[in-house]
Amino acid sequence: MADMKDVEALLAQARDMPYGEARTVLVEGALRLAESAADDMAAFDARMELTECYTYGAEPAKSFATFSRCLAEFDAEPAAFGELRMLTLLWHFKWIVGGLTKFPEVPLARAYDALDDMERRYREAGQGLQVIYAYRCRVAQHVGDPSADDWFTRWRTEPSGRLSDCEGCDPTGQVEFLASRRRDAVAVELAAPIVAGTLTCAEQPQGILTALLVPYVRTGRTAEATAAHRRAYRIMRGRPAYVEDLAAHLEFCALTGNEARGLEILRAELPLLEQAPSPRADMTFASAAALLLRRVAESGHASVDDEALGEELAARARATAARFDRRNGTDEQGRRVEERLAAGPLAGFLPLSPHAKRVIVTPPPLAAETAEELMDLAEAAWTSGDVDRALAAWERFDQRFPGRLPARRADGRGLAVAVRGDLEGAAAEWARAADLHRSAGDEARHQAALGRLGLVYCRIGRAAEGLPLVEASLAALKDDARYATAALSRLAQALAIEGRLDDALALLADADAEAGADAADGELLLLRANLLESVGRLEAALPVAAAAREALRAAGDRDSLARAALLYGQLLTQDEFDPEEVLAAYGEAVALLPRGDLDTRATAHACRGELLVRLGRGGEGAEDLIEAVALFTAVGDAGRAALARLELGEAYLMTGRPLDAAEAAEEALAVLDEPERRLALLSVRGRAAAELGEHEAALADLAVVARDQPEPWDRGRAHEQSAAILDQLDRDAEAAQAFEAAAILYAEAGDRDGRVRALRRSAASLRWSGAYAESLDRFVAVREAARELDDPRWDDAATAWEEARTLAALDRQPEALTRAAAARDGFLAVGDEEGAERAEWLLDALRTPDI
Repeated sequence: MADMKDVEALLAQARDMPYGEARTVLVEGALRLAESAADDMAAFDARMELTECYTYGAEPAKSFATFSRCLAEFDAEPAAFGELRMLTLLWHFKWIVGGLTKFPEVPLARAYDALDDMERRYREAGQGLQVIYAYRCRVAQHVGDPSADDWFTRWRTEPSGRLSDCEGCDPTGQVEFLASRRRDAVAVELAAPIVAGTLTCAEQPQGILTALLVPYVRTGRTAEATAAHRRAYRIMRGRPAYVEDLAAHLEFCALTGNEARGLEILRAELPLLEQAPSPRADMTFASAAALLLRRVAESGHASVDDEALGEELAARARATAARFDRRNGTDEQGRRVEERLAAGPLAGFLPLSPHAKRVIVTPPPLAAETAEELMDLAEAAWTSGDVDRALAAWERFDQRFPGRLPARRADGRGLAVAVRGDLEGAAAEWARAADLHRSAGDEARHQAALGRLGLVYCRIGRAAEGLPLVEASLAALKDDARYATAALSRLAQALAIEGRLDDALALLADADAEAGADAADGELLLLRANLLESVGRLEAALPVAAAAREALRAAGDRDSLARAALLYGQLLTQDEFDPEEVLAAYGEAVALLPRGDLDTRATAHACRGELLVRLGRGGEGAEDLIEAVALFTAVGDAGRAALARLELGEAYLMTGRPLDAAEAAEEALAVLDEPERRLALLSVRGRAAAELGEHEAALADLAVVARDQPEPWDRGRAHEQSAAILDQLDRDAEAAQAFEAAAILYAEAGDRDGRVRALRRSAASLRWSGAYAESLDRFVAVREAARELDDPRWDDAATAWEEARTLAALDRQPEALTRAAAARDGFLAVGDEEGAERAEWLLDALRTPDI
């Protein structure tokens, strides 16, 4: 026969677990044991717990049977069960009545009968009727009965009772109803004190935050809306019980310009649809997903598979809605599904995180009267490096003077499409320009166009045609001050493309020597510095980049000066450097780069942001890295955007923003495959999860880092971080082991301070685990390790403090007093007044007999 202690042990174990299959299996096992022992009351209690497990564990259909069995047993002999079981049974009534609206196969009359029975029992038990009105409102709203508004009024005005929903769930239901009536301001006002407080219910705060998504947006509270989405989705993701709630987040993304993020969520959560806890949840998720996919298709980014899936999910939602409407005798559910499928945007693009911003380039104003003036303005802007202004001028030219100056306009079109990366298009424009200039008798421009054509041929693999064109162009233009520098630059670039770097560098060096230091051309110096950097000759590149920077500053060439400043800063970081000098160079680049040069601007912001993070200036670094992510995303460089997110995650952690850090890391993990980068991202996500209270997720990430990082110091840090989480969870024996592992790895890496710190924390964890003798032995090892430190005084004091606490726990008061006094004196010697106060407090406690 089963031992009832085993039943209690299983139930106790289950109560410590989250709702889901594992918890349910334990309770089902407890029920079988109770039944085999013929203990009717234990079996009743187990069934009551099963009703809760099924309700919150995504299997509400199973709760009908366990609840009905408990209700029948209670009705057979009410006096045998006591008040607590009676009240619990009445509480469960709410789940059952609410569940009846989720299954179209349940007759509607049964739902109304259950409501009537529930009300009768509540009255007989002397319980308030506020919750009855709430559920009558929900059923009426489900079928489209206008009486829902009257029931809602009674729900809101009736005082809460002992069996009313909790302080989070009751307002959540009211917010949902108000939102359905577009009474958004009232909904937000109602929820404000609840959102600001601390909720302990299993369904909160994610429930009320999800209910507030649309009211927040429709009342202009966009920051609150994005925060609610991010916080609630993080709690719900991957959990079958939340399929219906996840639909609201898909809809939110679809209607706020976040279709891409919505598609990520859909792909992650779609497998849950086959585990939907009810047909209503299935219908709601399917319709929201179909809406999202429609919005993706309208943006022009849907694949054929996406479009087919959208149609399939829309049909699935409509079919389920039809089942509900046949059961209910109304068209309410079908109407709701159609409204959702056809929904339009709630707002323009709503960034979901600081690094989700979009980049919009505004062209600069232009002032020119004639076609020649406007064309001169465009070409001068291009020559001075103001790409934004040049492109805007050419666009304005096409609007005002279409067809005029065709040869020069073809030159400009070639430059514009080359900037966008369309080299074949550029070649076609420059071939046309060359012919037009020749026909017009403008030999200089004819040769310049041929030189551009030759260089682009070299870039697209047609060097046999291109290099002679570039060489001939230089020969023709070398004495023309307007075009000689550009022609020389093109030949150097062409030679470099062909792998003739030494020839390219020699060509540029000869030009520098011929011009002399006072007349050095900044563009050629910059090209030379870039070529030297590309072949790893960094020491040689640095002074050339510095000279280029000075020459371009004197010439007023903003674009090229910005590039020279960026290169100079990057070269400085290759060796010991003055951080402020590097930051000044990056700052100059950021300030001068044209708004339209998104790629180079992204690089400059990323470089400066990464350096600021390494200098411990996370707040400033985050601003740059947010900009870098947005710019890399705008140019479609997902890989570099992901690398910027890695550094941004570190910046967020430094500034107390763990949710932003976790999301940045997760977005990057979806892109980066390189093992070292992934381990760094797992470290960021693990530390962020620890700060968010997601301890098991944090431990899982840090375990991978501790196992796979190639460097012992990095593995040691991961072990130490895991140990700190275990310490927080009072898993002290495990924490002691992890701290010890960290100490060993720090020793291997030569980090003596890290070794002493980890050993000391290991000894303290041993004390908390009750292993006092081992703790004292470990403190001996800590003192020995501290002898290797340059200045061990603070560490000796900290060790004495922890050791005194262990001795006090063993009632070895004289020794504890000695070590506590040593701790106090040691802290005072290094000016740590807070540490000394702690030690003095311990001394007072040890001297007081009652403590």
